[in-house]
Amino acid sequence: MNERGNRVLKEIFAEAQRLGRYDVGETIEGLACKLGKAPSDILKLNSNENFFVPLDSLKSVLKEVAEETDPRIYPRDEPLKLKEALGRNMAVPPEEIVISAGSDPLIDLVSHMALRRGDEALSISPTFSIYERCVRLQGADYRTIPLREDFSIDVEKMLASATPRTKLLFLCSPNNPTANQFSRREIQRLAEGFDGLIAVDEAYVDFASFSLVDLVGNLKNLIVFRTFSKVFGLAGLRLGYAVTNRDLAKVMDEKFQLPYSFSLISLKTALKLLEKIKIIKCAVEESKAERSRLIEALNQIPGVHAFGSQTNFVLFQVRKNSGAICDALLKRGVIVRNIGQVLCFENCLRVTVAPPHMTDRFLVALRAVLGE
Repeated sequence: MNERGNRVLKEIFAEAQRLGRYDVGETIEGLACKLGKAPSDILKLNSNENFFVPLDSLKSVLKEVAEETDPRIYPRDEPLKLKEALGRNMAVPPEEIVISAGSDPLIDLVSHMALRRGDEALSISPTFSIYERCVRLQGADYRTIPLREDFSIDVEKMLASATPRTKLLFLCSPNNPTANQFSRREIQRLAEGFDGLIAVDEAYVDFASFSLVDLVGNLKNLIVFRTFSKVFGLAGLRLGYAVTNRDLAKVMDEKFQLPYSFSLISLKTALKLLEKIKIIKCAVEESKAERSRLIEALNQIPGVHAFGSQTNFVLFQVRKNSGAICDALLKRGVIVRNIGQVLCFENCLRVTVAPPHMTDRFLVALRAVLGE
C-alpha cells in the first residue's frame, strides 16, 4: 500500500473516533443463548416495535406480495402508487411525499442537503441520538437546548441560540425518550422564527393527538418524517417517508436521494397494508388502551414513577440504580432500555407498550427485581 493510501486510512479511522455508535441493545437470540432459553422465552421491550399488529396478518400480506413480485426487477410504478395511497390517507398531495428506506436515511439525507463542514444543527435534549450522528457525519456541529423540567420546549431559548451557522433544527415529536408531544403552536413559532430547515420526526405520531403534515404547504422550511416501523409493525422491512412542500420534495427525491432507495417488497407490503388500514387503526387503539393500563400499573408499584406518554413506549423512574434493574431484568429474559438521567430525573428506564400477556410478564419481573 502506498503512502497516500495509508494516510487516507488513518484519516478515516481518525474521523471514526469522533462518531458515536448506536447501541441496539441486547438481542433476542444473544440473550436466549446466554440464559440457555429458547428465543420465544425472551421478552423484547426495548425498541418500541409494534406487537399489536397481528403477525398472522402481516405474514399473510407478505405471502401475497411474494407471490406477486418478481424480485429481479427494480421498483417502477410502486413509489408513485404508495405516494398516492399515503396522500389519500393523510389528505396531502402525493407530490409532497418522499419515500425512503426508513426515516433514518431521510434524517441523513436532510443533514447532507442542509449542512456543510463548519455549519451547525440545533436540537433538544434529551432526544433521539441519530440526529447527532447524521450531523457529525457531515462534519457539522451539533448543539442542544435542554427541555424544561415538564418536558416542554424552551422556544425563546432555541430561537435565541440560533446563529448564521445554524442551518437545521431537529425536533422529535412525540419525543424519544420523554414520550410527550410538543404543542402545535410551539413548533409553528419555531418554524416561523427560524431561518433554516426545521425537521420534525413524527415516528410515534399515530399514538398521539395530531400531526403537522397539514402545515407543510404554508411553512416552506418544514419537513415531517414518518415511518412504517412503528404504527404499521414493519420495523424489519425498513420503509419511511417525508412530507414537505412540493418544491423541496422534488429536490429531495430527484437530486439528493439515490435511485432505488427502497425495497420492492417493502413498497408492495405497505400498499397492501394501507388497503387494510382498519387492522392498523385497531392495533393503535389497543396499544393506547394498554398504555394507560401500563402507566397505572407502574405507578402502583412502590418506588416507581411512570410519566405520561403519547407514544408506544413509557418512560419510568425507579428508586434503585436503573442500570442494575435493567441487568436484573435481563437475567429474567426481559429486555428494556436503560435511559439513566433524564434532565433532573435519575434512574429512568423505557419500556415498549406491548399486548397484555407481555405487559403482565414484564410487571411481574419488575416487581420481583425491585423487591430483591
